[in-house]
Amino acid sequence: MTTAPAPSGSIVHEIRWSDALPWWILFRAAGAAFSPTVILLAALGAAAVWAGWSAADRAGLTVPAVGLAPADGGLALPSPSGGPVTVDPLAPSGTVLGWVRSLSTWLPDHVTEAARLVALPFRPTTAAAAAAAALARVGWFVLVWAIFGTAISRCVALKLAGEEPIGPVGALAYGSKKWPPAFNSMLLVLVGIAALSVPGALLGLAMRTEWGLALAGAVWPLVLLGAVVLAILAVGLIAAWPLMVAAIGVERGDSFQAISTAFSYLYQRPLHYAFYLLVGLLVAVPALAAAGLFADATGTLAMWAASFGMGHERTAMVIEGLGAAGPLADTWGMGALRFWSRGLVTLLASFGWGYFWAIATAAYLVLRQDVDGTPLDEVVLDEPGGQAS
Repeated sequence: MTTAPAPSGSIVHEIRWSDALPWWILFRAAGAAFSPTVILLAALGAAAVWAGWSAADRAGLTVPAVGLAPADGGLALPSPSGGPVTVDPLAPSGTVLGWVRSLSTWLPDHVTEAARLVALPFRPTTAAAAAAAALARVGWFVLVWAIFGTAISRCVALKLAGEEPIGPVGALAYGSKKWPPAFNSMLLVLVGIAALSVPGALLGLAMRTEWGLALAGAVWPLVLLGAVVLAILAVGLIAAWPLMVAAIGVERGDSFQAISTAFSYLYQRPLHYAFYLLVGLLVAVPALAAAGLFADATGTLAMWAASFGMGHERTAMVIEGLGAAGPLADTWGMGALRFWSRGLVTLLASFGWGYFWAIATAAYLVLRQDVDGTPLDEVVLDEPGGQAS
């Protein structure tokens, strides 16, 4: 708490949980994810990602199955059960901390697939065509959420700060205006990674020959030392990207401000950030369960109400038609009902993205208070220079 300690024998009449437990704002952010504005923006963003990736498939920009299987040349080590376990020789964690990788099965499928897609271009054995296809998909993904993620972050930040909320049109207008710095923040870090990888690429040219391979073996410790910088940038890029988008939504700053603050908060308070993400993941379970309950209740009660007029037999036929079976499956009305039912499924599936950006915004506010001492309810309302949006 920020107040001075009470004198001996006095009675504490009130506890300000926002001061005692500032990360409690994560629970408020989870509640903000149920806002109709956040759900609508998340659904639009998810639909835009799907449309872009579908267009990439039609254009032939396909990527191989992205999984955690080791590259060719893995090492066979004994497992506790006695059978061999193959691990990637480039990933020491597979040998020492294999149990950490198993935790990824607890993450939502969309999150793990997005992470694997991002990792694909950085795998040494990835073909150039597959890397280009993956980068195109990742670029579209980042572009879409630079717009909709920034819009959601702005909406949630204003709600958490107690400011006047903005509707979906205002939030989308903000995201459409501020997406360049949100997108460029990731682009600039990628350019930096590419520039720093040039010496390694030159060494790789020499490694095409036997003497070059011998040279690489001699200087490889120096290469590994230099790759630490690449690791800091690459890991920071993936872990701090949500904070960059949140920084644009909260501070109305530019790309360089978003990069500096996000990396600063990440590497000055890494355990705090990990704790906030863990809390967000734990809260996601009841939040998603509640969203699923409302979605199920909405679909079920809509048909329940209509069943009073249809009767039992007709209701059974309609429900059978929703599964694309039965005599009513090919009718126009049944097709329309299936469309709206799938729309409800889409809303439920996209709820996770709204929740993700809401938690990222709250985590940014708490980290900002941890590092800079800025109050949680401070949000920049005007453009730098005093011009209101």
